[in-house]
Amino acid sequence: MNKKLTSRQIQAQNTQDKIYKVAVDLIQKKGFQNITVDEICKAAGVSVGSFYNSFRSKNQILDRIFKLADDYFQDVVAVSIVEGPARDRIVKFFDYYATYNLERGLDFVKQLYTVKNNLFATKGRHMQSVLEKVIEEGQQRGELSTEMTPNETVIFLFIAVRGVVYDWCLHDGKYDLSKAINSYVTKLLKAIVI
Repeated sequence: MNKKLTSRQIQAQNTQDKIYKVAVDLIQKKGFQNITVDEICKAAGVSVGSFYNSFRSKNQILDRIFKLADDYFQDVVAVSIVEGPARDRIVKFFDYYATYNLERGLDFVKQLYTVKNNLFATKGRHMQSVLEKVIEEGQQRGELSTEMTPNETVIFLFIAVRGVVYDWCLHDGKYDLSKAINSYVTKLLKAIVI
């Protein structure tokens, strides 16, 4: 049974959502490193105290961006890639990854793909766990090589695919990201499909 939120809790959630949306807009325009909490608060029309009631720090905005991506991969992608050969499921996973980046937009993705953002390297993220499960199942069924562990295979694939996204950003989105990722993943799979 869900507990009904009080008007104060609803207001706090609305404030947090407003701050988040404004922060994301500012990140897209100026980059995460180039904005301040004061700037976010002014643009959102809230006090600095309201910001810190909603988020512990500016970095928690970035954490939420990555959590939303992880939730999407756990709640939407994982249930969409449960059937078929491991090879096809991996390709489909990265089709979703390309689409997710495209939906965020070039300018926003450019701001995330920086060496100052180490959240890509965070262990235990749902996004990677979804793919790891597909690889583990593929290895158990004898479809994929066991030369690398499932985790090592995830890292192998993501290093290349993130490189494609980074290159797409460097070229201002002048080529089809979905086709490029699909092409790279298809070639990479030759190294692990039996």
